[in-house]
Amino acid sequence: SMSGLEAEIYNLAGQTFNVGSPKQLGEILFDKLELPGGKKGKTGAYGTGVDVLEDLASEGHELPVKVLDWRQMSKLKSTYTDALQGHINPNTGRVHTSYVISGASTGRLSSTDPNLQNIPIRSEAGRKIREAFIAEEGNVLLSLDYSQIELRILAHIAKIDTLKQAFHEGQDIHALTASQMFNVPLENMDPMVRRQAKAINFGVIYGISGFGLARNLRIPRKEAQSFIDTYFERFPGIRTYMDETVSFAKENGYVETLFGRKIHTSEINAKGPQAGFAKRAAINAPIQGTAADVIRRAMVQMPNAISHLPVKMLLQVHDELIFEVHKDALNETTEVVRNIMEKASEPVVKLDVPLVVDAGFGNNWAEAH
Repeated sequence: SMSGLEAEIYNLAGQTFNVGSPKQLGEILFDKLELPGGKKGKTGAYGTGVDVLEDLASEGHELPVKVLDWRQMSKLKSTYTDALQGHINPNTGRVHTSYVISGASTGRLSSTDPNLQNIPIRSEAGRKIREAFIAEEGNVLLSLDYSQIELRILAHIAKIDTLKQAFHEGQDIHALTASQMFNVPLENMDPMVRRQAKAINFGVIYGISGFGLARNLRIPRKEAQSFIDTYFERFPGIRTYMDETVSFAKENGYVETLFGRKIHTSEINAKGPQAGFAKRAAINAPIQGTAADVIRRAMVQMPNAISHLPVKMLLQVHDELIFEVHKDALNETTEVVRNIMEKASEPVVKLDVPLVVDAGFGNNWAEAH
């Protein structure tokens, strides 16, 4: 709970203060506790943004970790717990989100009033909020989501045979990456080593830096950078893909998804801090953009495919579709939807890797996911 977290924060700080005040937090962290890396801005107050706190957390300091948790919980409380009541439609007794087709440059949909696409998945607080979304009596919520679709698309686009083969054989892709990178056997894989490989697999898709990976894994920056260097040595196709994509973007001002949809990269020739951001965006856009195309192709086919079944499509959360279905039609619906989702790229794009869709169901959204 918020109050429990606040008590822990006061305990670590050795005093009470307003956790929501960046100025007071900065004074506690950098004046009172004398933690390293304090930088004052124009106002004379210390910076206490996410990157500053994550940096401190990666060095093993506990207070910044608790403050990050508090901030997330505070945001969830104001965005969902307190605000959802006001979004209930009096005629239907339900909450109806709105989707914006041009919401993201990569072609992903975005969701507003309320935004149901960014409730954190892994946090306990996020789970609690998902529990509030329930199916009507006699129905269940059914969630189907693409398993590691962006990594699969990367394996296809960057022509990485080891990864393509692993996806065909249904291997554990993160364990395989760990085995390739750290020369450890696949059997009895240390979960910690697998977690590091997973962070690198997903981080590289977004063009993560050594700095960013160090923050995610809470390890020294030097070690994180050596992980990334090893990754590129083991999977040289990825570096080639990145270099070719960036030079294409610089030359043409856009990149393309596998379906030929153009994503404009107007900032690609920018200088300064923007340059790195634009480069990472250009690298990720064909991957995330193709995934967005795939799920939309599936969604367009859905009304016809499920019209004979007692089911409604409720939500799209990037790689996931959520339905409300009568219990008796659960198996048939799962089969119909999965079939459409797994074949959605065809006949336009024939991927070198299979698309795999995981399904889950339950009385509420948390159980279904």
